[in-house]
Amino acid sequence: MTRLCIYLFMIVMNPLPGLAQDISTDSAFHQQALHHVIKLYKDSLSESLQLYSGTEFTAAYRSSAGHPFFESTEAQPGDVIYNEIRYPGMSLKYDLVNDELVFINPGNDLNIILINQKVNGFTIRDHLFIHVREGVKETRFPGEGFYELLYNGPVQVLLKRSKLLRDAARPEDPARFLQLNTYYIKKAGTWYEIDSKRSLLAACKDRKQELSKYIQQENLDFKKDPARTIVKVIDHYVQLAK
Repeated sequence: MTRLCIYLFMIVMNPLPGLAQDISTDSAFHQQALHHVIKLYKDSLSESLQLYSGTEFTAAYRSSAGHPFFESTEAQPGDVIYNEIRYPGMSLKYDLVNDELVFINPGNDLNIILINQKVNGFTIRDHLFIHVREGVKETRFPGEGFYELLYNGPVQVLLKRSKLLRDAARPEDPARFLQLNTYYIKKAGTWYEIDSKRSLLAACKDRKQELSKYIQQENLDFKKDPARTIVKVIDHYVQLAK
């Protein structure tokens, strides 16, 4: 891998002498060559990613209705920050039962589970997930794992997505995957679980009256759209504090 990186770097930085002048004056050609080099690097890199985990995802769930993944059983486009290095344009699946990230190796189509401790964060489409580490000294810390970051500021809004495989009432019926969404706000080093308008206002009790009025003015409905309600209320809360 090291030799390949050096070789590709030399191609980009030191094109053949006979072509140097043409490439320097033809930005389109140079850009195309650069993209080609990056693709070669990514293809090689995707093979080496298997070294980070020897575990192949086999989806060994018993007969059930639904699936364990975030949004879709199909791989989705996204980026991964792995060991502090960003890898764009990956094909990803997020297993919500085991809280594990799976990537599809384009070289052999294997579903490879990335090592959780090395995943700093990732995106799937327009959803951003961050790895909240165990041992963080914060009040009411809910536990290590991947949390979707819905709002990032002096106060953060985070969503813990998970799924459970629940047995059916009758033996002849298949088990079902049950989706669970748990919302949190993190304010001044303290985590607050938000499951209602009441708990949201309690977490921001220093501005309770203003926020209650704002909820009415904006016709926000926690039961219908908790994510939108929490984000808008917290954004307004932050603006009031300025």
